[in-house]
Parts: sequence; structure tokens; C-alpha cells
Amino acid sequence: MLPFLGVAWHGILTYMSIRNEITSLVADHKLHCLYSRLTGEETVRTLFVLQEILDALAQPYPEDKAYRLSEFREFLDAFLEGGLISVAEDPEMKPQYAMLARVHPAADGFWDFRVTAPKPGIRAFGAFAEFDTVVLLTWEYREVIGDRFNDEVERCKSEWRELFTSPPYRGANLNEYLSNYYAV
Repeated sequence: MLPFLGVAWHGILTYMSIRNEITSLVADHKLHCLYSRLTGEETVRTLFVLQEILDALAQPYPEDKAYRLSEFREFLDAFLEGGLISVAEDPEMKPQYAMLARVHPAADGFWDFRVTAPKPGIRAFGAFAEFDTVVLLTWEYREVIGDRFNDEVERCKSEWRELFTSPPYRGANLNEYLSNYYAV
């Protein structure tokens, strides 16, 4: 059972279609609900991911990537468990320590999950489906992305368009996206 099926989501009339799409995609095994390794299904926030991300998080990790992938998993678990998240709202002003950042163009509603340690880090891309609910669609090692960051954002957008007819959720401010954060 999906964690959001038994609770009232914010903006139920406005976002019913994205919920229906997510529910259908999960039933078809095209999208997966990620659970915390610590709390299981009992999470503050919700993450849906493609198989590509589940595969990256599957243990045992390749020996040469184990530390980085374990940091990626810990970051996602902290997000799910309601951990304090540093957020860069302006795509032009992303401090190194920002854990979540908007990407260009901000009006499109896509975000970058930034695992910055150990360097060079990992990036995962996706969009909010509603408050405290994110759909992560792509990920890559930062050094592989290199100066092709915009191409990686476009890959994420393309995945979204293949899966959803609904656009990403767009809040008026960070308070409408996320609990327990601080703006950087």
C-alpha cells in the first residue's frame, strides 16, 4: 500500500490527477515508493523513484562506489525521515552546502538533490508532486555530468513527460514545498 493512500494530501482537488498517475505508475511497476531503511513505511516525506535509482541504491554496492552510494542512500533516508534540508531556491545561487536546489528554468518546477560528500558527489533530479512528496527520476555521479548539467536536467524532464500528463507541483514559496528546511 502506498503511504499517501490513507492520508489527506494537501490540495486534493487540484492534485488528484498527479496522485492518480502516481498510483497507476506504481501499480504498473514503472515507479516505486522508496521507504526509509530505519522507519520503513512510516516517513514524514514521500519519495517515488524509477528503477534506475532503486538499482543504484541496491546493496551490496560496487566496492569502488560503496561509500558514495551509501551517502546517497543516507541522504534519501534523511529526506524521508523529515531531516532538516538546506534549500537553494534560486538556480543562480546554489551554495556548495545546499542539499536541494531548483534548476533552470525555475518555472518548470524541477529540482536537484545534491549529495555533495564525498566529492565530487552525486546529483539526483526530479520534481515535487505535492507538499513533501518528490518524484526522483534520474541520477548521476557529478563528475560524469561535468559541464553537461543542463543535459541531465533535460533527461529528467523527458522522463517526466514520458510518465506524466500532469505538470510538476508548483508552490508559491518554499513553505508550500517542504517541511523542516532552511533557505540558503
